[in-house]
Amino acid sequence: MDAKLAFWCAALANLGLILVFAVLAVRAVRRGDVRTHRRRMLIAASLVGLFLVSYLVKLAVLGREDRSLWTPLDRTVLYVHETCVAAMLGGGVLAGLRAWRFRARLGPAFALPRELPGRVPHRRAGWIALVGAALAFATAGGVLAGMFARASG
Repeated sequence: MDAKLAFWCAALANLGLILVFAVLAVRAVRRGDVRTHRRRMLIAASLVGLFLVSYLVKLAVLGREDRSLWTPLDRTVLYVHETCVAAMLGGGVLAGLRAWRFRARLGPAFALPRELPGRVPHRRAGWIALVGAALAFATAGGVLAGMFARASG
């Protein structure tokens, strides 16, 4: 396995962890545990940041993938994957901005008040991010499978 394939395998594992922490965060907030929700979402966001930094390093050290051998199907799967990642990032940023706006209203106990302006948009943006992450993970498997097929062929 070459270094680029190893990088993408690690990136897939990282995306899996992002998805796990996001799902655990949703479960926590459904139980009313806002503090755990916040902590797990910050871990997921940190893992996204870690990937972005590692991707820049990968580009500097290993360069871009050679897409000259990619079939139209391979490219389509990649573009769908990138669209899902964009939804994950956009939803995550919007949810984070909403959370930032109402963090002071939670108080030191991190308790959700009955009326919390911005709660519904935060929830919707969070779901967009979560569904985007799940679809990004699923399509990343297809992208990686194509990379392995080209490497062995």
